[in-house]
Amino acid sequence: MTRFALRRIGAILLIALAIIYFCALGLRMMRHPLSRATVGGVFELLWRALLDTRAYTGSLLTGNLGLVWRASGRSRIGVPVTTVLLDTYVMSMGLLAWAMLFASILGVGLGSLSAYWEGSPISLGLLTGSLLGISMPTFFIAVVLQVLEIKWYQRTGIRLVPVGGFGWDSHVILPALVLATRPLAQLARITSVSLSEASHQDYARTARAKGLPTRQVWSDHLLPNAVVPVLTAMGVSARFALGSLPVVEYFFGWPGLGATLLDAIRARQANLVITLALALGVTFMLVNMALELSYRYLDPRLRDLR
Repeated sequence: MTRFALRRIGAILLIALAIIYFCALGLRMMRHPLSRATVGGVFELLWRALLDTRAYTGSLLTGNLGLVWRASGRSRIGVPVTTVLLDTYVMSMGLLAWAMLFASILGVGLGSLSAYWEGSPISLGLLTGSLLGISMPTFFIAVVLQVLEIKWYQRTGIRLVPVGGFGWDSHVILPALVLATRPLAQLARITSVSLSEASHQDYARTARAKGLPTRQVWSDHLLPNAVVPVLTAMGVSARFALGSLPVVEYFFGWPGLGATLLDAIRARQANLVITLALALGVTFMLVNMALELSYRYLDPRLRDLR
């Protein structure tokens, strides 16, 4: 398992370099569109992006990524890129943690109920709802929830939750729910399918034939055998959530990695763009590695695979 982890870390470092290069190339292309470039200009663009990658990597290794200039009253102040990264990363990961908590509890719970009542209208309704949750775009869900909250306030004068802004109080509810929608639907569907398949296996039928209570059959036989598919679904769900993070943060005014990255791209703040994109990419890859390691820990058959 140690060799596997070291290989994955090596792959993460190579992909991180690719992220840096393509971000630098994209920023170069914003200033010099390829539609106006000659063949020599294209090669020069690629070469300059490589030089930018080398310069950024050197700055990264020394820990000096420069400053981001922001307006403060009538003056401008320089904020270190590393400070912006830490502040926004905490905000984004906190929001992501709330979203995954909602998705895990509700998704696994609804999926278990769907499998328990397999073939019933309730099960069909839950599975249909999960397909709709996976299919609907994040921005659409965000707009719908915001409009519903605004309409409710206009009719009743009662504000249930804020529709925007930052805060670890009720401000986190709507963005976390929107971010959790697709992961929740994915987890509910995979949990339902995994438990339904497990309930029809020979070991489940044997346990029932021995007269074991339904609760014990589920806790001792079905749930442990559905752990790996559910963990896989959690990994896919985390990818969904990371991919939707910039959209959710933008719609709700949440000052995290995604929203700050979009602002940095518009302002063409090269070091900040690369740093935030790199943070998102590395987080994504570390989640994948953690899941792969957990598979090998939970399933002995996978421990000898490369």
